Amino acid sequence: MEQHTPNNVELRFNSALRFIRIREAIKKTGLSKSSIYDLMAQGHFPKTIRLGGRSVAFVEAEVDAWMVERITARNVAA
Repeated sequence: MEQHTPNNVELRFNSALRFIRIREAIKKTGLSKSSIYDLMAQGHFPKTIRLGGRSVAFVEAEVDAWMVERITARNVAA
C-alpha cells in the first residue's frame, strides 16, 4: 500500500483544505484511535501535522484520499 508522506501526496490548496483532530478522523473512518496510530506507524495512514505545542491534526484531504484508496482496493479485488 502507498505511504502517505509530503513527497508523494499532491495537495491542491483551496478554501476547503482544513485540519481535523483525531476525534473527527475516528468518526470519519470508523477506526479506533489505536488502529489509526498503528496504521500510521506502518505507513498505511496519513501522518499528523504538528500545529504547535502538543497539538497535532490530520489534513482532511489526505484522510479522504486514504478512504478513496481503500474503496478502490476493494473494487479491484472484487
